[in-house]
Amino acid sequence: QQLPTPQGFVGELRTYKQQGLGWLQFLRDTEHGGILADDMGLGKTAQTLAHILLEKQAGHLQQKPALIIAPTSLMYNWLKEAQKFTPDLKVLVLQGANRHQDFDKIPQHDIVLSTYPLLARDEELLKQHSYHLLILDEAQNIKNPRAKAAQVVRQLDAQHRLCLTGTPMENHLGELWSLFHFLMPGLLSDADTFRQHYRNPIERDADADRQKQLNTRLQPL
Repeated sequence: QQLPTPQGFVGELRTYKQQGLGWLQFLRDTEHGGILADDMGLGKTAQTLAHILLEKQAGHLQQKPALIIAPTSLMYNWLKEAQKFTPDLKVLVLQGANRHQDFDKIPQHDIVLSTYPLLARDEELLKQHSYHLLILDEAQNIKNPRAKAAQVVRQLDAQHRLCLTGTPMENHLGELWSLFHFLMPGLLSDADTFRQHYRNPIERDADADRQKQLNTRLQPL
């Protein structure tokens, strides 16, 4: 259901963003992972921040923050948008040469920001904490399930998982499988079964029925 702009959110969410916020809350309520796949510039960051604010107000972020992994170039943007839209949220940026002295501060914050390149270096430190939300921005960065970043995020302890990307599939269906392997392992079976049951029939044989089956399975998410 469409949700109104949360109290404490600076600004007004447009109708489609209120619908997106309701959907994000629905995913959390029903314990599903999902992909917020709005196009670039349509406000994925604002919807996500509103979602995190509601989670804080519901008491879900105590000692377990929202960990957001994003490209290095978007770190400042996330910090700036959080300060603009949700000034009540405490944000910790884990970046720079001195970042390791800040890892023990993770439970005292609402949002923790890190980057894909730092996942491999900070893996053990990040694994020492639990997170209420684990959010991947520009989630196509884990389209290769064998990449180190994809391996690390799958191992982090998080109650709820969310992907943000305008391009959940850039080249082939295997990339979409990788995102759902992070979100809800097993939903699309293992990679070989997915390839045989969906990817080959759809990409190689243009099997419309199999494509409809996949669409139906993933549309709510």
